[in-house]
Amino acid sequence: MHQLKTPADVAAVTTEPVINWGAQALVPGYLHEGGQAWEHDGAVLVYAPGLYRRDRVILAGPAEQALKLVTSVSLPTPGDPIARTELAEEMCQLEPGWSAFAEFGWMTTTGEPGPRPDGVRWLTESDLDAADHLVRTANPEGWLVPRETGTRRWAGMFDGDTLVSMAGDAWPAPNMGFIAGVATHEDHRGKGASSAVCTFVRDTLLAEHGSCGLMVYADNATAIRLYERLGFTYQSMSAFGPE
Repeated sequence: MHQLKTPADVAAVTTEPVINWGAQALVPGYLHEGGQAWEHDGAVLVYAPGLYRRDRVILAGPAEQALKLVTSVSLPTPGDPIARTELAEEMCQLEPGWSAFAEFGWMTTTGEPGPRPDGVRWLTESDLDAADHLVRTANPEGWLVPRETGTRRWAGMFDGDTLVSMAGDAWPAPNMGFIAGVATHEDHRGKGASSAVCTFVRDTLLAEHGSCGLMVYADNATAIRLYERLGFTYQSMSAFGPE
């Protein structure tokens, strides 16, 4: 068992996208102190405090070795581990009293940027009050709002002076951008606004980082179909731990 010190160290031992996204916690200047990463016989653990509203313990690799990591490494706060659903299920079978309690989707793309969509631009500070209102009304279960810690910028599409669709660039890792806070006014859904805004942000992040990820509720079939059309691949993830 040995500690990994940098995102490059993590990338050298695993290609798991969500692990490499979490490795941003090892970058100097990360917003929260205490990030750690460990490797043990092909298993990898990344601890990313405060990442996207959670102290995240992200695991990948063989189940027995991953279980050894998560039960041996001392972390500042415990956090609930997350992993690919199949790994989470294997670890719960190995550890009596553990179970999975939440499932969600992690989606990733490494495609090439395409033509820039018309009518989408980066929002300015004067736009952010309208953006805050839109995301809170159109996507009240969303996990990102304007001016929140971890956000870098927001893109949006307007109908006249009215903001009708938006998406945020937040919590980027060195080799992976991250989209969150997607919201579209109910009167403008199904008209291509979300697709255009997400394409705009996706392509910017691909150009800057080489890959792009996002999280999605497992039961949000509409959003999953949209992201799949934009080239994202779905991977089922689970949060798990002691009952």
